[in-house]
Amino acid sequence: MNVTPGKIRPPLPRGGPLFARPALEARLRDALQAHRAVLLAAPAGCGKTALLVRALVPPPPGQGLAWVSLDPGDDLHRLLSCLIAALEPFDPPWRVAPEGLVVAALQGEARGRQQAVDEIAFALDACELAHGVVVVDDLHHLADEAALQLLARLVERLPARWTLVLASRETPPLLARVAVAGELARFGQDELLFSADEVQAWLLSLGLDAETAQALHRRTAGWAAGLRLALGGARGGGPAGAIDRAAFDFLATEVLAHLDPPLRDFLLDTSVLVELDAARGEALTGDLRAARWIDEIERRGLFASVVDEAGPTLRLHDLFRDALQHRLRVERPEDLPRLQQRAAALETDPLRRQGLLLAARRPDEAARALLAVAPELNTGGAAPAVLRMLQAYAPAFAAGSPEWQRAAGLASMTVWRQTDAERHFAAAEALYRARGEADAAQAMAARRATTLVALGRIAEATAQLQALQEAPLAEVEARLNASTAAAWLALESGDHDAVAAPFAAFVQQQLQCQALTDWGNVPPPRLTACRGVAPLVQRWAEGALAVVGDRPLPLRTFALLALGWRALWQGRIAESRRHLADAMGDASWGGHEIIARSHALALDAMLALLRGERARALQTVRQRVAEQPAGYRGWGLWHAQLYAARVAAAAGERGELQAWLHDLEALQHDLTDRTPRRLRPLQALQAVRAQLDGDAATARRLGREALADEVGTDLFGQAGELRVRLAALDLADGAHDDAAAGLRPLLQRAEDGPRGALFAPDALATLAGADWSGRLADDEAATLRTWAVAVAAGRPGAAAAAASAAWPAASAAWRRPRPPRRSRPPAGRASTPTTAAPARPPASG
Repeated sequence: MNVTPGKIRPPLPRGGPLFARPALEARLRDALQAHRAVLLAAPAGCGKTALLVRALVPPPPGQGLAWVSLDPGDDLHRLLSCLIAALEPFDPPWRVAPEGLVVAALQGEARGRQQAVDEIAFALDACELAHGVVVVDDLHHLADEAALQLLARLVERLPARWTLVLASRETPPLLARVAVAGELARFGQDELLFSADEVQAWLLSLGLDAETAQALHRRTAGWAAGLRLALGGARGGGPAGAIDRAAFDFLATEVLAHLDPPLRDFLLDTSVLVELDAARGEALTGDLRAARWIDEIERRGLFASVVDEAGPTLRLHDLFRDALQHRLRVERPEDLPRLQQRAAALETDPLRRQGLLLAARRPDEAARALLAVAPELNTGGAAPAVLRMLQAYAPAFAAGSPEWQRAAGLASMTVWRQTDAERHFAAAEALYRARGEADAAQAMAARRATTLVALGRIAEATAQLQALQEAPLAEVEARLNASTAAAWLALESGDHDAVAAPFAAFVQQQLQCQALTDWGNVPPPRLTACRGVAPLVQRWAEGALAVVGDRPLPLRTFALLALGWRALWQGRIAESRRHLADAMGDASWGGHEIIARSHALALDAMLALLRGERARALQTVRQRVAEQPAGYRGWGLWHAQLYAARVAAAAGERGELQAWLHDLEALQHDLTDRTPRRLRPLQALQAVRAQLDGDAATARRLGREALADEVGTDLFGQAGELRVRLAALDLADGAHDDAAAGLRPLLQRAEDGPRGALFAPDALATLAGADWSGRLADDEAATLRTWAVAVAAGRPGAAAAAASAAWPAASAAWRRPRPPRRSRPPAGRASTPTTAAPARPPASG
């Protein structure tokens, strides 16, 4: 995870009598040993950070310190990334990849944040330290509610050997429960202000008299910032007893008045930087004496903390930076935006870079910079952070910026807000066209087509794809998404036999891409069940695994799941289980991406059904429907419910099947672009319900009506299931010729495997045991027996039971074994960040 080093390094301790407060430091150390949480809450400039540094840096032998400094705009993503990076020196034995914890926490659900906290607490408890302290400095900068909730849970879950220290300008609400439990120590403004005796002892040690000490204490009211400024050269009378911004600005102006003009100018110019070193100072100002000025700032104690001795790197106090920028704005207003823009070019942190560019009134440049890093941020689980950053722009600018709309569309798509994504892509397309950027407009049109399909808006998606065919597609992004949309459109339209051709075009284009950023589209389970796609799914999955390698990214999980689905439809049940186990192991280590989890739950339910574990299969599909992402309601929810009904029917659960059918019929009235073909699978399900009710005549009638449109019926291979069920009915009535005639179209395409026939395992076994002499060809009868044997082989056994635990919502059995003292993944599994685009299917099924 990319974290600015200065955010996870405590400032270096300063010498000098001003900061030596042995009694207060001893009280703080005692509180750290006796309490779960310690809060330092006081106004700016009261010496909170200085006290922590004096008391904690360096930590005693056998103890540890993890430090996180927060900046304005920091959110859950940055808090977690910094916290995990700060813990890395202790080599915590992570059970889940740190990147995976961030992904899980950012899913937008409390469960993901709870998982992240629980894993952090486990790792902390396993660290070999007598006592550890986690400091979160400048907590007042954290306005993200999800981040505050995570800290609240972390306080409650901290192991006994760890203490959380929070430094803030105000008291946060997250500590109420630990305060009531007596586990919170507070240090407020009264404790942090220097007493008259402390000020007098300090000044007497410098050779000044008691009268001067009393006057200085009256002037500053014991405020640490005021005392520091006095040490830096403040003179004359000022507002007595005032601890506020006005007093600081006054005193800072006094300090600046006594500095050499070149040093003063350097301070004013570099006040736009959060962290300052010689290289950045020289690049920003052009002053070759930057290293000298930095040494002078440190020597004079001008409100700069040293966060890295190499260089060194300084971090100016927020109050001092604000005062300097105020002075710069008054004296040289035309220079401030120029300096902010140049500082942005030097900044590697995207949030800081955007803040500088927006402050410089360059929103266009800020939007371009954000768009350039959005794919990497989205992939790393930071799409919510991208959306928060986008909120910083003026609405009028956002409405007219194609870059803003494009970045918003990509981030919205990543968090499965498809309606928002479609709206942003449509706006970006129109804005690019108005600007005359035809290639970018094509890319947005193709993106929009994929979201339209995902939303079930078939007519609009069809029109969009037809418009894209009017001119060659210039960008890789446009070509990949156009071919993806074509395959998904055939799937969503119910034209299941037409899926293979556009999917083949997509796979051919995709395999030519070596960059992870181009591997954003994944085949959903429904597509893997279509006729003729099995070898294409294999090629796509192998290509995805080659590109992603051993990195625990969602794309790897999706590829393994695709292989699992392909093996299932081919009747290779044991192989499907192995792929599912590998996918779950990767997801446990790398984080449970929400749609990958949905795909895995569906596959796990089917495999449980084939093992004869009907109750668990039913529970798994219920769980899958309950977790349906809000961005995939409508048709996405309809498909999830339809799959659940198929599993209920396969399990012979008539009551549950009836309940799902009721939900499906109620939901269909709210669906967009309904057609008889798209709803055909529902008619096929009603035929199965009639069979389970013992109404063979109705089952035959409805089943044959559905098979009259076999292509439209064949969702998840449902046509094959119907043929098997109707053949079993015919066989029971002694109509062997009718049964054979019904089976023959299925058996003549044996290369596709049993597919949907797996939803009727009992009927398949009955048919395989019948005598088909003179009615089916030998190879057709052999295919039938092979499929039945494959299903029978999947029934309970020692090996199967060991390999078939539930999806790891709660079970640790799916986690791959980790070495006991590693904070990195096993050999061959990289933990470095990547620039991959988020993998996404069109819908939950």
